[in-house]
Amino acid sequence: MAVPPVGELPEPLRLPHGSVRGAIAVVVAAAYGYALVFQKSVVPNVLVNAVVVVIAFYFGSHATSTPPTVPGQPVPHRPRLVRILLFLGFAGITAWFLLHDPSLQGIPPALLAVLEVLGGYVLGATASWLVHRRAHESHVRHRLATIFRDVVAAGALGLTAYICFALVTNQQSVFAGRAEQALSLVVTFYFGSRVIGH
Repeated sequence: MAVPPVGELPEPLRLPHGSVRGAIAVVVAAAYGYALVFQKSVVPNVLVNAVVVVIAFYFGSHATSTPPTVPGQPVPHRPRLVRILLFLGFAGITAWFLLHDPSLQGIPPALLAVLEVLGGYVLGATASWLVHRRAHESHVRHRLATIFRDVVAAGALGLTAYICFALVTNQQSVFAGRAEQALSLVVTFYFGSRVIGH
């Protein structure tokens, strides 16, 4: 006797797909911004880490994922509202700090850490888009896109291994005390470069 198929589980709280994640992302980013602007103290590491996870999800893996489709129905569009809100929020907070002190020293380290992550993703995605946008037009462009991917992957692997080695063996003088920032940029650039070209 065959068991009848069970319907799909409803979305949490019966809200539209991704609404809970989006709300959590906006709340975390708002708390982070509030702590930066109004508390004038060190932002708790847990908030910085949560913002980095939100950026990784919304600008990394989520940027390439496609929502499940029902056979016979058009593919739903991916809402970009949360990504736009996050980007505008980080840009606004950065502008606010730069208005008060127009130097990089005026930006709190907790915001610089998040901007490094966001900047790495944007740089990687932009470089990948420039290479992959016409990769399908000819064999030469396809080959160049393949070479680009190989060079970026080899460079990211090599630099990541070297920077991690420098961090664990206290040889950070090679990076003038910026090994953490260099590692963040390399890793986020690579993951950003993988957003386009799948």
